[in-house]
Amino acid sequence: MARSTLLTTAPGMVLGTPATPLRRYVLGYRGYRLDLRQPRRRLEVPTDVVTVALAFEGTMRLVDAVVPAAAASFGSVAAGLRRTATIAEHSGVLHGLAVSLTPRGAYRAFGPLAGDLGGQWAEAGDVLGPRLRALTDRLADTPSWPARFAMLDGYFAALFAYGPDWDPSVRWAWHRLRRSHGQVPVPALVEGTGWSRRRLELRFREHLGVAPKQAAGILRLQHTLALLAAGPDRPAGADLAALCGYYDQSHLDRTFRGMVGCSPRAFLASRDTAAALPDPTDRVAGRVTSAVLDAGAA
Repeated sequence: MARSTLLTTAPGMVLGTPATPLRRYVLGYRGYRLDLRQPRRRLEVPTDVVTVALAFEGTMRLVDAVVPAAAASFGSVAAGLRRTATIAEHSGVLHGLAVSLTPRGAYRAFGPLAGDLGGQWAEAGDVLGPRLRALTDRLADTPSWPARFAMLDGYFAALFAYGPDWDPSVRWAWHRLRRSHGQVPVPALVEGTGWSRRRLELRFREHLGVAPKQAAGILRLQHTLALLAAGPDRPAGADLAALCGYYDQSHLDRTFRGMVGCSPRAFLASRDTAAALPDPTDRVAGRVTSAVLDAGAA
């Protein structure tokens, strides 16, 4: 199997790509060893990525950006698809790595537990089971990031070799949603699968952890964020709303606030402030995933 490769390095952070055969399931690896003078806060927006973060040192507090009463602290954590953004906070000292998986990859690696992650965070041990401690210890004792990424390649290759795959109809429906940026109506998915609406929803929840309508909303938001982040030539107002499948600009703004917890303008301002930071703003190449809050502390 071809080895994983190093993508980007920055102070305290290393990004890597998995070995070629794994790339339809694993989007990337991110290693970090941070020793900052002040705490850091990041806004993580809803995206079609399942994340498993393994901590060697430090803890992370996760807070729902829309419903702040929903909060929990973790060492190692698994996060499924969520419809609302998360504020991730830590003391400034954090050492570990994160794996970004496609929803299909998460299901193939972890089976039905991947569906159980939808809309929430969980201790990574609840997903990986007893092998988590041994894996985390081995990774922590490995002397370099390339060697750690190669170890992860072997670990996930073994899981994918025998893990379950999505139902073909779920795979077809998800592909339609992704290609349309979430704009295929649910009735069209029902017709295409030949299932009832109820069965389609149940199967989506089992495989992805969210219903088709929620999955479509996440993909529409991601398309909106990608266009917003495109620079000065990005569409705006009613044009942006129409391109992204919203009724009008007001509908886009309400949906954005309901999912991200702030206005599109405030989100872009946070990203612009963080642009001068040495580490990448986004966790996954090719996706808008994050904004750095309190950037002066980063």
